[in-house]
Amino acid sequence: MRRYLALAATAGLMACSQPETQASADAEPPVIPAAEPAADTDTAPAEAAGLPGTDIHIFALDWVNGQPVIGAPTGGVIRPGYDNQPAFTPDGSALLYTAGDDSGETDIWRLDLATGATTPVTRTADESEYSPRVPPGEAALSYIYQPPGGYAGNAYLANADNSDRRPAEQLAPVGYYLFSGDMRHVVTFALGETNTLQLIDRSADPEVPQHIADNPGRSFARTLTGDGAWVTLERADGGFAVHRLDFASGRLRDGFDLPGDSQDFARIASPASGLFALDGFFSSSDGTLYYGTVSADASAATLSPVWVEIAELEALGLSDVNRIAVNPAMDRIAFVTAD
Repeated sequence: MRRYLALAATAGLMACSQPETQASADAEPPVIPAAEPAADTDTAPAEAAGLPGTDIHIFALDWVNGQPVIGAPTGGVIRPGYDNQPAFTPDGSALLYTAGDDSGETDIWRLDLATGATTPVTRTADESEYSPRVPPGEAALSYIYQPPGGYAGNAYLANADNSDRRPAEQLAPVGYYLFSGDMRHVVTFALGETNTLQLIDRSADPEVPQHIADNPGRSFARTLTGDGAWVTLERADGGFAVHRLDFASGRLRDGFDLPGDSQDFARIASPASGLFALDGFFSSSDGTLYYGTVSADASAATLSPVWVEIAELEALGLSDVNRIAVNPAMDRIAFVTAD
């Protein structure tokens, strides 16, 4: 049985804590079970099976004059083993994530943000699912499916309970993916001797992937309008740059560098946009959280944010932060850290 530990109210301390709820002050608070004990060995079972030990920490996110401020911890998924790839649901009620077990397989789980309860979404013996998302149409759930016998995954669609699961595209092996707002296109991180960025028109028959670039990163996000994607490509110096991909034409536009050697970002619709549509970006490097905005207009002359230092992550009790996710209401932010 999986058990999870909420974050302590004081950053850096690990103790049971009640997540935010909409209940009245007189209501019975939800009970978050204690974390299950670690294995008797120096390495947690999932990590021993090849998956790194990672946790998910969730914090309140406030805004002051258009700039983000990290608030108090509000929960998370903290246990020995692999818990990663967080994605908030569009209604803001839950967090989908990938969890590993001692076999080295992974499943999709759901964290209820009001109660702290966790439930499995997929429980598939000898198979794995990664990178859960709620796609913009056609299905309630999407993920990368790995069949028995090794990694040969492609993007799948399914109902919320994982019934009626089916391939969304045929290209494999694929590590990461993103659908266009109308679901016609999907951009993928295709694994190979050289990893490549591939664009697929799902209305074409037969499927013909379009090679966009080599050496992509793992972060993808739709643009504000949904007709394009923000993708990352490795720079010559080893860092990563964000580029804008037009789904219809396959045109890739130069963008901007992520801080340091980071390849991870989270995109939001900036609350500071005013009369102009802006995409906001969170990223981290060397223990510092950054935020910047760029024009959401594809014809804008420049796509270069001014990165502002938002927080020192160690002061929040966080180390080795990589993936970041923000909920649609932009009042919660999730960080993936090392165990």
